[in-house]
Amino acid sequence: MQSAGPVTTWSAGSIRITSRTVSVHEISGRLGITADQQFERDSLMSPRNPTSARRETSVWIRRSGLPEDTDLTDHVRALVELLDGRREELAGLSVDCVLELLLGFGSESGQGGCVLPAHLLAEVGALGLDIVLDLYPPEPAAIVVSP
Repeated sequence: MQSAGPVTTWSAGSIRITSRTVSVHEISGRLGITADQQFERDSLMSPRNPTSARRETSVWIRRSGLPEDTDLTDHVRALVELLDGRREELAGLSVDCVLELLLGFGSESGQGGCVLPAHLLAEVGALGLDIVLDLYPPEPAAIVVSP
């Protein structure tokens, strides 16, 4: 009997703040945190194509900074720690912004999961962040056609 190989999974976490009225520079300034990725409202969706659609919102993204082989819970912890001491600033931004904790998970086998402890979820809730969970199914196996 052959043993199954190791299950390859990945996970990622980031904070995403979007707004129709607050610029990404203002978000960074109010939080005292720089974004890893940012797009201003009305900027081109595809900068190389001058006729592409324009963004309807400003988008500010800060990643956890952890490798993809890190447990999803650790991504959440790192992001909660990053925002530690900034509840008032987040509450002020929440008036004109959407605040989200983005979590991504994928597995080669389609199996996997994690436990997000109640106390950690309570901290996320206290920060006013909605949780967005993106699950990525395994890639379809290559179809082999015999001659």
